[in-house]
Amino acid sequence: MAPANFQERLERIQKAHADAPQSVHANIRAPGIAGIAASARVKSRRRRHPIMEHLVSTSLGIVLGCLVAVALVGLSSEDALWGPGTPLHDFVFYPTMGGLALAPVLMLFAVLTAARKPGFALFSLGYLSGIVIPLFL
Repeated sequence: MAPANFQERLERIQKAHADAPQSVHANIRAPGIAGIAASARVKSRRRRHPIMEHLVSTSLGIVLGCLVAVALVGLSSEDALWGPGTPLHDFVFYPTMGGLALAPVLMLFAVLTAARKPGFALFSLGYLSGIVIPLFL
């Protein structure tokens, strides 16, 4: 009984589609060489390298890390405005040490969330690199 009902359903559906009015707009032309050439000219979006998608976050991390590194160097330099013995030394000391302590915390958090937030992982890597590389120079 099931196959008969199934076949009847198919026949009903096919009959309904055959009886439905089909309208064709007058401004649609038959596809020819021009239509094929036009579809071949469709420009696809250029795919960028995945690191380039997060270039802003990486460069921001590098710049902020370099600022912390410059502040660290200035804390130990006698000639700096915020060097030892100056009034700005106490004002700059704690934020700079906080910035230095933030680097490993950011990297640990980035390791845990790198799959979901690759931009943050690259920011953290840039921040750590921005601190470490200028200190070696």
